[in-house]
Amino acid sequence: MSSSLSTPLSSALTPKRSSLLPALLLIVGMAIAIAAAAYGYIESRRTERVVIAARDVPYGQQISADDLATIELPLHRPAQLAGVGDPNAVIGTYATRQIGANDLVQPAMLANNPPDHPVYPNGRELGHNMVPVPFALNAVGPITDRDTLNIGFLSADPALCDREHADVPAGAALEPVAPLSHTGDTAQSLAYACRWMSGVPILYIAGGEGDGIAYLEMTPAQAHALRALQAAGVTLWGERYGARSTPLMHMDRLDASQVILPDLTQPVTTTLRIEPQRVAPLQTVPGTSSPVPGIQPANVP
Repeated sequence: MSSSLSTPLSSALTPKRSSLLPALLLIVGMAIAIAAAAYGYIESRRTERVVIAARDVPYGQQISADDLATIELPLHRPAQLAGVGDPNAVIGTYATRQIGANDLVQPAMLANNPPDHPVYPNGRELGHNMVPVPFALNAVGPITDRDTLNIGFLSADPALCDREHADVPAGAALEPVAPLSHTGDTAQSLAYACRWMSGVPILYIAGGEGDGIAYLEMTPAQAHALRALQAAGVTLWGERYGARSTPLMHMDRLDASQVILPDLTQPVTTTLRIEPQRVAPLQTVPGTSSPVPGIQPANVP
């Protein structure tokens, strides 16, 4: 009876299979982790050759082998840096924009046929039936071609910023607005600031930011109207505005007597920017004659 209840010594010293399973799983897991880490390291070190520009390639030029070079980039990289791996796929194509030296060549920069329309060095293209209009940025401050521009002017002529007079059907005959009279209502002769247009797209900026010239994309009618304001001798001004900001009212007129306290004390939003200002010598580009608020004219005591 005692023999049936006792356990042999050899059996007691032998490990059970159930106790080996966790150890085996741990060993297998560690091996998989080490293998995955090694594979990830090897993959991260892998590179491939991509094509770059060996020198500046002007817009519209046919690309030759001398214009190209290759560099090694990581195999796993952002899609924006995909590039072109085979130089033979680039040779003989035409540059659809200005390609700078050492720029990564992208398929969007290439065309099989010579481009038949102008593109600015930043890749922007003038829209159909639109015209580029230069506007000086000397009194606008730092701005980029990713922003838009609000355009306004200073005047005392009530005819130049009269939305009620301007909001009429096309072709309607209108009586001209009466000229200013020094003997009439003094409110009529108050000088005002008119925010004439809002959110005008910027195609390209030539020169340094803050003192260069922005080429604005306008319709022919808008460009004609801007030149008419310039011919009227008004002081034009511009202000930087975000491309995603809410468009403001066109021909928004405000004189000093219309300013009310809520307008000055309402919360500041992210669309309001205070930019450094400076004035450049007078040129024949709209915006160059814009005075900077706070600067007193030389002939005023």
